Amino acid sequence: MERMKFNLKYSLALFLMIGIASAVVAQKSTDTFQYKVTGRMLMDGGIYMKNPNDFGNGMEFNDLRIGVKGIYQNWTMKLEMGYAGNKATIKDAFATYSYKNSSIQIGQFYEPFSLDMLCSTFDLRFNQSPGAVLALTNSRRMGATYSYNKKHYYLCAGFFTDNDLSNLKNVSQGYAIDGRLVYRPLYEKGKLVHIGLAGIYRTPDGVSTDDENKDTFTYKSPGVSTIDNRTLVLADVDNATSQLKIGAEFLFYYQKFFLQSEYIRTHVKRKEGYNHYTAQGAYVQCSWLLLGQNYLYDEEVACPGRPEGKALELCARFNYLTLNDRAARIKGGIQKDLSIGLNYYLNKHIAFKLNYSYYISGTNTPDIKNFSVLQGRFQFIF
Repeated sequence: MERMKFNLKYSLALFLMIGIASAVVAQKSTDTFQYKVTGRMLMDGGIYMKNPNDFGNGMEFNDLRIGVKGIYQNWTMKLEMGYAGNKATIKDAFATYSYKNSSIQIGQFYEPFSLDMLCSTFDLRFNQSPGAVLALTNSRRMGATYSYNKKHYYLCAGFFTDNDLSNLKNVSQGYAIDGRLVYRPLYEKGKLVHIGLAGIYRTPDGVSTDDENKDTFTYKSPGVSTIDNRTLVLADVDNATSQLKIGAEFLFYYQKFFLQSEYIRTHVKRKEGYNHYTAQGAYVQCSWLLLGQNYLYDEEVACPGRPEGKALELCARFNYLTLNDRAARIKGGIQKDLSIGLNYYLNKHIAFKLNYSYYISGTNTPDIKNFSVLQGRFQFIF
């Protein structure tokens, strides 16, 4: 309870700081400076249809944010706070300098890895990202990147610590070197072919002497919903010296049709006497506009966007993830799930989403039986 009160006070104080900063900017702004207050709300509800695991039905704020964006000459700045799960966190906090086709970004933001992770939560086709993405990618990290962007090519490379502003540790931080390359042989309104390859090399954080998770990488997924936020597959890989992640991505638009797919593979190098560990996952999803004409595309970070204008969208997705590695003697579990969805975008600010998911439990997860869940979402952004 005390921790909840602290988090609530902390979040209110941060939101107040953003409001004060916005007011000061408004008073001092000139013709060369532009700013706007931003925010979003994602409100979810879920009912487990087949429920042998006694998951709890309910509602939640999946994402609740407020922030400020500013533009000054060649600089773009963003500060955004989020509140969900009785916890306040710093989301994006960065500055970007752009010149011609190049840009340098410094602060806290997503590493350049995975189409679905880089995609805005407002633009996700389903309430939850695929398990392969949730388990095998990271959230925001502190670091710096250089990007080069032209019509048919996108390149991004960066250096990051292995901590974020909400998880700072009083120990030596690990580091990561990231790279992502995208080729767009076809890119015009209503038509897109996007082929990408990304990689991350990372070292583990240092730890205090009483920390049991020394030199450990953790991979986990809550499945297809956070209404009952249990971890369904989990692998703790100890005695790690480094990890290498490779991701291949494909994106295809043709007017009303949308296809997106990724394959992610993680290899952990471990200390002498321990077998190395490998995990992998993939998903494929497609959509069709029953109402509407085209899909948007975020060229600045080379990732998919929502349908343009008012639209009604029918979606389907299959996801596969395995955290098992027999040679390494690590049994994290297997996740397979199939989802279908119907999304209605009233305009670029407001949307309603409904999706159904069937989760298939794999080996090494005897406590989780197959289940299904029906979820709805109301969302707005400004």
